[in-house]
Amino acid sequence: MTSKLIPRCCSIALLGLSTHFLGASPTCERACLASLADALVASLVQHSPAALPLSSAYLATEDGQPAALPMMTLWRTVTGAKNKYYVIDPKSRQVFLIATLSEGASDELLFGRLRVEGGKLSEIELYTNRSRANGGFQFDGKGAANFPPAWTLQLQPGQRASRAALLKAGRSIFDTGVEAPMPAAGCVLMENGKIVGEDPEVLKSISASKLDVATLPRNTDGTVQIPCGESPPDRPVDKDARTDLIDEDQGIVVSIATVNGMVEPYVITNPTDSAFVPNSMLSAYTDMLKKQQHSGTWSAPALRPMPASLAVAELYRIYDGKLQGMMMLQNMAPVGARSPWVAQH
Repeated sequence: MTSKLIPRCCSIALLGLSTHFLGASPTCERACLASLADALVASLVQHSPAALPLSSAYLATEDGQPAALPMMTLWRTVTGAKNKYYVIDPKSRQVFLIATLSEGASDELLFGRLRVEGGKLSEIELYTNRSRANGGFQFDGKGAANFPPAWTLQLQPGQRASRAALLKAGRSIFDTGVEAPMPAAGCVLMENGKIVGEDPEVLKSISASKLDVATLPRNTDGTVQIPCGESPPDRPVDKDARTDLIDEDQGIVVSIATVNGMVEPYVITNPTDSAFVPNSMLSAYTDMLKKQQHSGTWSAPALRPMPASLAVAELYRIYDGKLQGMMMLQNMAPVGARSPWVAQH
């Protein structure tokens, strides 16, 4: 499913891409930016990075690792693409993309950021999740095919938030000193292509407030959906978070940060899974885990805790004056990993 919010009138397939056309205009508006994102996705499927219109000197990373495009794994393994969703910011000349890619019979979730200079790609920041282990907790490779209506509704001018309001909301994601927007009723949290579902007892233990779990929407597997704004009392912070990608037409702001924490066992599943837990949530989670382990209810082998870091792109969608959707896209990294896109202090 291609998002209806993205102008398709000027989308073009890679084989028909004219770098002369893209470079002819000093500006690159919504349709131009969308066509470049289309071209990048198409080039992955065709294993043809050389066909992309690249700046003479460009920056590029795959899962946080700097490399020239022909050396990246994605351009060797991708066999198909579907379910694209773009967040477009003509003022900063950036696109945030989410797409389902196929590698043979398996689906994976691609997300990342592109910047355009003079009609050519100057920055390419890509992340790929192939499983829950890559994303830290939830995962569904179908990605944008699962977006609820709050993410696909076409906004009228009177519904839209100002760029300043969106910027403030984006900064609040990883800065507890900035006031967060008020969530709308029915706003739910998404993570790595999936509406987040949590075991009711786990959610009670780690939530910031006294939730009445019985009133929350329940999924078919017995888990409950986490409402927007239900963050821990000391939510993850990152003073180096990047919050400069704002789609005013769609009312979406993107903030990209690095979060440190632990990969902990998740013992209530059989076989047991694992889950990334930010340091700010660790105390509540480990207290709950000890109680579960001492209960004797779960006895399957469980992963021993290990430290890790997480690249996080978090999106807020705001309209009618309230937060209508929260979406986290995450990619696991070794402990202490830092973003090459952030100046090192």
